[in-house]
Amino acid sequence: MAKNKQPKADRLPLGKFLAWKSSDITSAGVFLIVTTYMSIFCTDYLGMTPLAVGNIILVSNIIDFFTDLIAAYVIDNTRTKWGKARPYELGAIGMTLCTTLIFITPAGWSDTLKIVWVFCMYTFLFGVFNTFRTSANVPYLIRAFDNNRTLIGKVSSYGGIVTTMGSMVVSLTFPKMMAKLASADGGWTTLILIYMIPLTVLGLLRFIFVKENPAIDAQQVKNKVDFKDIWMMIKKNGYAWLYLLIMFFFQTIQSIGALSYYFKYIVGDVGAAGLLSIMSFVLLPTMFLFPVLMKKLSASQIIALGAVFSCLGYIVNYFAGASMTMLMIGGIITAFAMLPVSYLGNMVQMDLCSYNQYLGLPRMDASIGALFNGFGTQLGQGFGGWLLGFALTAAGYVASEGDAVVAQPESAITMIRMLYSLIPLVLMAMLAVAAFSLSKLNKKMPEIEAKIAADNAQKV
Repeated sequence: MAKNKQPKADRLPLGKFLAWKSSDITSAGVFLIVTTYMSIFCTDYLGMTPLAVGNIILVSNIIDFFTDLIAAYVIDNTRTKWGKARPYELGAIGMTLCTTLIFITPAGWSDTLKIVWVFCMYTFLFGVFNTFRTSANVPYLIRAFDNNRTLIGKVSSYGGIVTTMGSMVVSLTFPKMMAKLASADGGWTTLILIYMIPLTVLGLLRFIFVKENPAIDAQQVKNKVDFKDIWMMIKKNGYAWLYLLIMFFFQTIQSIGALSYYFKYIVGDVGAAGLLSIMSFVLLPTMFLFPVLMKKLSASQIIALGAVFSCLGYIVNYFAGASMTMLMIGGIITAFAMLPVSYLGNMVQMDLCSYNQYLGLPRMDASIGALFNGFGTQLGQGFGGWLLGFALTAAGYVASEGDAVVAQPESAITMIRMLYSLIPLVLMAMLAVAAFSLSKLNKKMPEIEAKIAADNAQKV
């Protein structure tokens, strides 16, 4: 008996798939380095107080709210020979450049100059380049893969394997290289260039090799999106607000950045932080389960269940102390549970765009990405970074210049433990509640898709 062949339209070209994911490796690598190590670079090398660093991150991300609005409007109305969203992919290169400029800040500069410089580079990194790239991601994805839900589901699910492997290389090697190089003269500059040069090359591949299909317009109700449409979406699409909460809680957890402090002051070896990444190999096969699970569960339901499971990992982290065995167990549980949020968000955004159309609005692919994914991400990053700085300062953390080793008070050590375990636990529980609430949209999707199909048929 002949085997059923997969429809040609649903086949995922390997070369196109790898080119698409290369940019995500760049973005993930930059995000990991900045959110995990920028704070400790500023406090333990530049001599800045944790609160000053936290304020930089918070104020910068407040500014990002306005750039999110601008990005949503600009991208939804972009028409170029390269396509609607593809031009903004070059933001990946701006991200690597700004990251480099942060980590080459001289320790000999005045405190004011350090603060202004880091603030400007951080703001350009996340508030401009990352904002436009993130906002354009869903429109680019839809047009690159012909608005095919099967293909996009494969890219989102299997693509997590590629991104995880790329991130794993960075997270495994960076702390070891940091322990080896950062204390030497010019060490931070050498360290950051080792990573940013290859990440810059990877960041160019998607733009070069993945083109948009000009025939795909994401079934826009009308060609031009104005601010009135965006305002109506903000008022009417309550499910999008739930998605914003999910991204806010997730990015807050990701941006607290306590790992480097935990391994330096509690484990006693910052280089050992990379060992947690080895356990990511165990997670890679689980990515193949997502397409199977999505036949029975919605993306938001998978995200919610993953968040509940993640809470167990943070409980393990609280009791781990300096035990690498327990830290690795806690790390693998929390990492596994976070995968759905990281790699299934595009599927949620597509449903939110369909709900916009169901409400009689334009789909507003970029606006959904900018306002509810991008703004939720930026807000979470800002709050997470500020929370780390505020909490450490309140606990009496002692900053140092030139990578000098200082003894921290017991209150600071306790706070570092809290920031690595119980505080993320509370945030993840809140994420689970928001995701379970959002899953109600999935029950409406048959009705939504039927109405959209009927409306399109009337226009033919």
